[in-house]
Amino acid sequence: MGNKRQTNKKRFFYPNEFERMMDNLNKNQRFTALCLINTGARINEMRYVELKHLDSHRKSIILEKTKVRARRGEKIPEPRIIAVSDKFFRYLRDNLPKCRILSTNAFNIAIKEACKVTHIPRPEEYSAHKFRKTFGTWMLALGVDGFKLAQHLGHTPNELAKDYATNDVFSHKDKQIMRSILGNLSERF
Repeated sequence: MGNKRQTNKKRFFYPNEFERMMDNLNKNQRFTALCLINTGARINEMRYVELKHLDSHRKSIILEKTKVRARRGEKIPEPRIIAVSDKFFRYLRDNLPKCRILSTNAFNIAIKEACKVTHIPRPEEYSAHKFRKTFGTWMLALGVDGFKLAQHLGHTPNELAKDYATNDVFSHKDKQIMRSILGNLSERF
């Protein structure tokens, strides 16, 4: 597969593309994809989530292993607490003991292959990070406040605007599909 550079950093999954791609993933690939699209977390943040990190009262996840933001002067990672939908919380609680988050490389290969099989244009542009981009784009399209979304993603509002904001190109049907995938998450912000 090689490490081709992404040519379109703004690319994200449209909801129908996401559904088609998901139909071509195995159990652990699907688990990884659902964890990423429903949290907006980085794959390396989700890899360390255990049952003890789930707060059933608040329907949230504690991400203890997060990216160090050297530009902000961080020396050690700052944990983040993120809300998830009721639907995804139940899914994660039930499947975390029996599924695993794939390595970044294995997941990237699986996503590119699933995109090829489902005829999603330019499969080489997809990676684990595109799930984070898709999450941010979808949440903005569903009306989530940008400042709150930036906090959820561990970004500043400027970083969110630069890297995640895009024109709302989604139809009513697209937004219905987003809500079916993300559950009530947009209402929790």
